[in-house]
Amino acid sequence: MRSGIGDYIMKKKDTFKIGELSKLFDIGVDSIRYYEKVGILHPVRNDENNYRMYTIDDVRRLALIRELLGLSFSTDQIREYDEDRNVESTTELLQTELDVVDSEIAKLKATRDSIQNRLDTITSLGSMTSQDTFEKVLIKEFPDRGCVMVTDDNLPDDYVSYYVVKYMQCHHTKIDTIGACDCYTLDIPGSNPKSKYYRTKNVFFYAPYVEKTECNYTLPAGRYISLTYRGALTKTRELLPKLYEYAKSHQLQLAGDPIEMCHIDDYETNDENEYIIELQIRLK
Repeated sequence: MRSGIGDYIMKKKDTFKIGELSKLFDIGVDSIRYYEKVGILHPVRNDENNYRMYTIDDVRRLALIRELLGLSFSTDQIREYDEDRNVESTTELLQTELDVVDSEIAKLKATRDSIQNRLDTITSLGSMTSQDTFEKVLIKEFPDRGCVMVTDDNLPDDYVSYYVVKYMQCHHTKIDTIGACDCYTLDIPGSNPKSKYYRTKNVFFYAPYVEKTECNYTLPAGRYISLTYRGALTKTRELLPKLYEYAKSHQLQLAGDPIEMCHIDDYETNDENEYIIELQIRLK
């Protein structure tokens, strides 16, 4: 006699052991036990040996659980949905997940834009190697520049990252340090003349793509005298006097303390020869 659909129905499997479900769905038995614990899977017990036995409906339910977990639904949401499943609740569930996915896409786009902006910044700075502008004094005009002030205290370099993390925790925000410009207002009178470095008054980060809502400090618009150099930060001590000499010889009045802007430093490279540092002083 030829086998047909009737034979298939006679041979179909009605119950499954936990190991069989584990193999079928390629998941651990602990996960299946957890689904039972939180009330979204309901196996029966074998009267003879008390083993968990899962019905064909449990297979359907487990397939649903895995699908919804993959869509980031919680076990509570899955239980509520399965208990009252209809076309309306299914539509609402999928719309909710669509909204979540759209939100994640927006976040990913913002992350991509941030990465692209930082990459563009580093790439444009790298092109400065072919320009004959290093260690020359220039006058630059800037609009207001929004910044994120991390601390208005003097900090050793080793502690900057620590305070950046503290700032992010306290303000529930994110500061991307790679590709951003970490800046320091220099305290010339308070500096040790024997030190290789100037004492600093504060630490802030600047990047042209930072959202205004994230900024808590502004570099005022106006003209600045500027000098950019490549190399170790110790060169600031050597080159900063050139700005003061230039201002004096051109009868320019200074409006504030010098700023050390680290366009490329140890956030981007371990090689001090690749550092690109800009010194700026605002003019009256």
